[in-house]
Amino acid sequence: MRSLRGVSYEVLERGSGRPVLILHGFTGSGEWISNFPELPVRLVAPSLLQHGGTAQQAVERVKMSQQIKDLSALLDRYDGPWTVIGYSLGGRIGMTLAIYDDRVAHFIGISTTPGLDSATERRERRLQDESLATFIEQNGIEAFVERWEQLPLWHQTDAMRRALRPERLAQHPAALADSLRAIGTGSMPSLWPLLNRLPRTDLIVGEHDVKFQQIARNMQSIRPEIVIHEISDASHAPHIENAQQFGTMIEKLILGGI
Repeated sequence: MRSLRGVSYEVLERGSGRPVLILHGFTGSGEWISNFPELPVRLVAPSLLQHGGTAQQAVERVKMSQQIKDLSALLDRYDGPWTVIGYSLGGRIGMTLAIYDDRVAHFIGISTTPGLDSATERRERRLQDESLATFIEQNGIEAFVERWEQLPLWHQTDAMRRALRPERLAQHPAALADSLRAIGTGSMPSLWPLLNRLPRTDLIVGEHDVKFQQIARNMQSIRPEIVIHEISDASHAPHIENAQQFGTMIEKLILGGI
């Protein structure tokens, strides 16, 4: 456990060398470090606020600005420059960190977004997130996980779902609900006007994840230096749905080009 700005964070580490911060998605934890190949780098995998073994916090303490300050404090513990890898929720947080902290030299986003550009879209998404948060609180973690597993954005076998289920079921329902309220896509500030501040950026998307493929292309149209990489036979969780290709790709990106 690490104390970051007064909060006890669960932080997993592996390896040695230059530091690579890896940020999991919604319902995940620092345990996703197991999805990464053995590399000559130091992998640093915190469980984000309201997830895993990190201490639960009030909604206001979970806002994007607070999480970025926490992660900047974690970056203080090591000599950079840093590579930051983020998946979905972790990608949104990692992208924000990469924009505001110049110690981040390389950002790799997996199935992620800079947020919603219009106030109307953000308001509609907040209503959706509040509905899901209420469902979690009223029905409990098992009912939520069953609903979550059936979303059409996944391209997962029964075996993959069984492997992911223990981590999902281990989450605290009230914490997940407040995560949606505090840092759901409708609550985070839009990063679209700030894409020119990103360092070197690679985006990984699944072959079947049409929505996030389009988001990646839209980002690239604003910032042509962004490179998009596609994982075959995968949708929104390519690191799970095609772990072999993901491992090969991430190794090449971290160690110097693909």
